Amino acid sequence: MRLKLSSDFITKKRVIVTSVLSCLALFAFVLYSILSIDFSPLQNRSNILFDKDGNVIAFSLSKDNQSYRFLTTKDDVSEIYLKMLLSNEDKNFYSHIGVDFKALIRALIFNLKNREITSGGSTLAMQVVKRLSNHKKRSYVNKLKEIIGAVYITAAYGREQVLSWYLTLAPFGSNIEGVKAASLKWFNHLPDRLTPSEAALLVALPRAPELIRPDLYPQRAKYYKNEAVKLAYKNGIINGDLLRIALAEDCSFRLQNIKQSAYTLGNFLFSQKGNRINSHIKNNSTLNANSMKYRADNSNILNKNNEIFTTIDSRIQILLNRTADKYEKNKKDNAILSAVVLDDKTHQIVALIGSSDTQSSQICIPFSRRSPGSTLKPFAYAMAFEEGKLHPQTIMKDAGKLYGSWSPDNFNYRFNGEIKAKDALCMSLNLPALEVIKAVGPDKFCERLNTPYTRLRIKDGIPDLSVVLGSADITLMDLCKLYAMLNSDGELYDYRLFAQDKDENQSEVNIQSNSYRILSKASARAVFEILKNTARPANHPDNKTISYKTGTSYKFKDALAIGSYGKYTVGVAITHPDNKTQNYNNTGYVDAAPLLFDILLQLDEEYLEKEEIDDVLFANKAPRALEKQNTNQEIFNLKDKLKITFPLNNSVVSPDFNGRIFVRYEGGIGKVYLNSDDLQVEQDFLEIKENGFYKVCIFDEKGQSDCVGFEVKKGS
Repeated sequence: MRLKLSSDFITKKRVIVTSVLSCLALFAFVLYSILSIDFSPLQNRSNILFDKDGNVIAFSLSKDNQSYRFLTTKDDVSEIYLKMLLSNEDKNFYSHIGVDFKALIRALIFNLKNREITSGGSTLAMQVVKRLSNHKKRSYVNKLKEIIGAVYITAAYGREQVLSWYLTLAPFGSNIEGVKAASLKWFNHLPDRLTPSEAALLVALPRAPELIRPDLYPQRAKYYKNEAVKLAYKNGIINGDLLRIALAEDCSFRLQNIKQSAYTLGNFLFSQKGNRINSHIKNNSTLNANSMKYRADNSNILNKNNEIFTTIDSRIQILLNRTADKYEKNKKDNAILSAVVLDDKTHQIVALIGSSDTQSSQICIPFSRRSPGSTLKPFAYAMAFEEGKLHPQTIMKDAGKLYGSWSPDNFNYRFNGEIKAKDALCMSLNLPALEVIKAVGPDKFCERLNTPYTRLRIKDGIPDLSVVLGSADITLMDLCKLYAMLNSDGELYDYRLFAQDKDENQSEVNIQSNSYRILSKASARAVFEILKNTARPANHPDNKTISYKTGTSYKFKDALAIGSYGKYTVGVAITHPDNKTQNYNNTGYVDAAPLLFDILLQLDEEYLEKEEIDDVLFANKAPRALEKQNTNQEIFNLKDKLKITFPLNNSVVSPDFNGRIFVRYEGGIGKVYLNSDDLQVEQDFLEIKENGFYKVCIFDEKGQSDCVGFEVKKGS
């Protein structure tokens, strides 16, 4: 009896142990199946930049396998595609727990009859798990893991999330993953505009993406596409007319290039990570965190949301790209064009091109600090107007003067004597500008321009008079915002690059742009109107509606033109990123200004509403106290004006039999000094040793100067 009890006890114990071990093994298998799901493909998907209408304007390939893997949600695809997908792949999607057991049983019976796995019965959730677990081989063990994983992700994340994951991960041949990427690569448009035939092809492709690729096997692709179309008709998704049209369409599609109209901007934004983007947001209101469309964790704009939605207007962006292409075809050296377009009514950045030549440079130049050349002069004049130290009609002196040991010249190396302030600004004369900033104070000038953040960087930290001639650094983006401030009567706005969030009704939430008054309305308007009289470029000689200014940096490294027309402000820069210029010297007036006018005059002619301003700055005569600027400069009589008479500028000359070229001049006061290649020459001639281009300048004791450039050819 005891033996029997002992035997029964041992048997029960074995059963219990076996059951426990079986449960543990089952639990371990379930846990292993769940833990083997690798969610990294969802995190490592492509970065995408969208314009204001949701079109792709830049992207990067996925980090893990360099595929086109664009996030796709239910709202991104057409209704007819969703209906076809569910009717073909998972008709009980909204009722099962992630697994359709009836379909699985049918598939199992079918496979046993055929003695091979030919039917899977997989739901969309199971297909997602298959992709995330990287199951390349069909087996019952893998199928069981997919069943467990499908139940888990459906319970843990919900059906809508699972559907989005399928739409993002499904394979479509080559290195294409997801419906959005597939629609762009195969049909060259977004999936919200799929035709019945296109939708059916995208439903069929994931079943065997490499075997039914339309570019390699169009007949095979058409067969599977038509099977999906017929099922859609059978289920009442399409009518007979659409059925006939869809069946007749072939599948001879070729892979398309997804256009990246904002390629350099995309690269720039995708490269901003962690603290770098936070720092950039704080120091540049263009990248304002409050106006970004991203999710709860905004410590990194690409941490959870690889999609960046911008205010870029693709119509204007394409215009910039055409201008860049035209520039590249006709440029005379290795310089690169960049440009920015601001909408001064909505305070948005609506177009931006970072580099016209992405083969040699992919730098997004509008966000790089460069010399502004003479483009800061208008703001010095405006501050002087505002403080009552200058009037547009004030007579100024454009004459040579020493500032310590520094004797600056005008761009053309000539002085003009007495000249009105408004004309001195339009002509971008250096000596009057130096007197203006001297009156304003370089410290105060920089402090006001650096409100509310540092946009103007002083190289040695201490502002001096040369800042108005371009010795400081600033980005093209910030320069454009300063000129837009003139168009907005002295109010500086935060210009947004990132799209606004949307409310539950999908309408934009209105976010007020921060603004800061930098100049008085009258001083800003006065300068804005004065700049309408700046000399027009050769291709637009009669247009007087554009208010603009040019600038050329030291040794022609940067040529700039920035201006406003209607509600738009545009900045154009021709830049040598490596600071190495070639034989051709780009200037703001000759090279950048024509491009600025070409862009502005192709934009919509819509003007800002501006109030009338009644102020003394708009009078045709300066107040008596401001009739003439009070400086210690000396005005020279016409007979004393220094001028080189030989050789002439841009001429070709030959040296005499001694290899000398004598420099002749007229005018001048006191002793006249000769300077060649920045070295003072004691005699009145140059000794020429070889052919080439030469530049010679002369100076007198009163600071007058004149310079010419010429070519020497021996024996000509």
